Amino acid sequence: SRGRGKIRCGGVTEDAFPTPRQMARFLRACNAAKVPFKATAGLHHPLRGSYRLTYEPDSPSGTMFGFLNVFAAAAFLHSQELPEEDLLALLTEEKAEAFSFSPSGLGWRDRALSSEQVAASRSRLALSYGSCSFREPIEDLQALDLL
Repeated sequence: SRGRGKIRCGGVTEDAFPTPRQMARFLRACNAAKVPFKATAGLHHPLRGSYRLTYEPDSPSGTMFGFLNVFAAAAFLHSQELPEEDLLALLTEEKAEAFSFSPSGLGWRDRALSSEQVAASRSRLALSYGSCSFREPIEDLQALDLL
């Protein structure tokens, strides 16, 4: 049986979040070694942005990765040559309009993947993610008209 990678994407303090370069290095290493991964913690929202770190009313905010950013980055890495500057730009993308989704595939800026390429990445590289919230990801995807 092969090993699996796991990256913790956040916590209750901003220093618990990996930097974009650390996330990029993890994704590249998993892809190069053909090690599938799971992402945990801190991926409550589809897009990167500043969000409250806890559910407490007076919670500080911090910059979080979006699960669409992480999974799109993994999919592009798995299927295409992706220069470091593009990988970092994709991981830090905050604009929903930079992404496109259709039955035929996924787009980000001027790059595109077929639905088959996305499916291959999902089964071979970016397997899953954990979120302590079930509602937030769904509500955010609905707000973006993706669900």
